Amino acid sequence: MTQLLKHYWVDRDNTSVFAISSSMWSRPRFGYVAPNIEGLEIVHRMTDSNGVPFCLSTCPDDTTITEEDGLEILTQAEWDAEIATYDTAQETKRYVEVRSIRDKLLSETDWIVTKSLETSVALSSEFTTWRTALRDLPNGSEFPLTLPDAPVAVSVSNAEYLAQVTQIPMINDPNTTEEELPGE
Repeated sequence: MTQLLKHYWVDRDNTSVFAISSSMWSRPRFGYVAPNIEGLEIVHRMTDSNGVPFCLSTCPDDTTITEEDGLEILTQAEWDAEIATYDTAQETKRYVEVRSIRDKLLSETDWIVTKSLETSVALSSEFTTWRTALRDLPNGSEFPLTLPDAPVAVSVSNAEYLAQVTQIPMINDPNTTEEELPGE
């Protein structure tokens, strides 16, 4: 069995000081390091709601841990809650990214709508349906893994879209699949 820890980085010049606030984290120093705890294994690197980096780590049960500001022992439920809180914040950032991509695509195709109005040439139903579907993003309770099917005249890469969105990391990412292991 192992102990579950939440800890912030410590000041390299003064390892008894945890960088627990954005003002402490941004001080010009030689840097920050993990606390000197025997058997410490960093499992997840995360940021708190103020943008200050911290870690969820494990260490052996026989290691003596003294809790202090910036270092706490967690129960499994608290560990899971930290991950859920982080993933919720990251998912919100992903939705912001989806909206940004959507807005860019709409903006890039506005000229087609303007030209249609100026020349009194009707837009194809495929094009108007696509733009309507874009405006509806994100839609539903599940994260949009793909963009709506674009009309032939518009080039959109779902692979690039997904790559861009998933650059915002999540620990329990529902949008990634595990690669098959060799021999399976």
